[in-house]
Amino acid sequence: MTAEKKERKLLQIRNLADLKRHIKLGTELVATVHQYHPDIVGLTRVVTKVQTNGFYSKIKDQPDHKWSTCNHGAGFWSPYNKAGAYRFTGTSIQVFDTRKNDGSVLYEMELYDGEPSISEQNKEVHDLNEWERLSRQAQRYKEAYPPGSRIVLISMGNDPNPVESGTRGTVKHVDDIGTLHCSFDNGRSLGVVPGEDSFRMLTDEELAEEQSADMDEDESGPVMGM
Repeated sequence: MTAEKKERKLLQIRNLADLKRHIKLGTELVATVHQYHPDIVGLTRVVTKVQTNGFYSKIKDQPDHKWSTCNHGAGFWSPYNKAGAYRFTGTSIQVFDTRKNDGSVLYEMELYDGEPSISEQNKEVHDLNEWERLSRQAQRYKEAYPPGSRIVLISMGNDPNPVESGTRGTVKHVDDIGTLHCSFDNGRSLGVVPGEDSFRMLTDEELAEEQSADMDEDESGPVMGM
């Protein structure tokens, strides 16, 4: 008598940190809505590679599917966005379209516990070790770049709409995978990824110049009378 296949467990995701914790090798996900790729809706995808800024997935049991072979065979790429780009409603995850920035939903998905193969389980052990390494690294960045730290961006990696090189910004917080969430002086708010984006802390001289400039602006402002 054959055993019944174990029913997949629909995961409840509470926030972005919880999402990143559950995105691991073998995790299954299904897009229930997709604004740009409606043909992927309803297809079960399996996470095959996890990075600090996103993850790759392939169509389950369909290695030759176009979404399994895209990106030079890596599979379908899903980048992580900043926390404000997500809405978590229990078992459903909505991701807003940051290109339009009009509150519209780019895609909606559900996550399930997967059943990775032996090779995937071995990879998962490596991935867990990598996660621990990244967690320790993130703690170092939290200590090195506390909220309020001033940085200058040298270059931004693969972002399709990067912040201009030389732009200064203020660190708001560092998340659990080491991304520096910053408010830049040009009005943009974006995560800076160590190892992919190049940046540095402002020197003491640069900070002193900024403080001097702020004082000059204050002194040249209007004087309020009675």
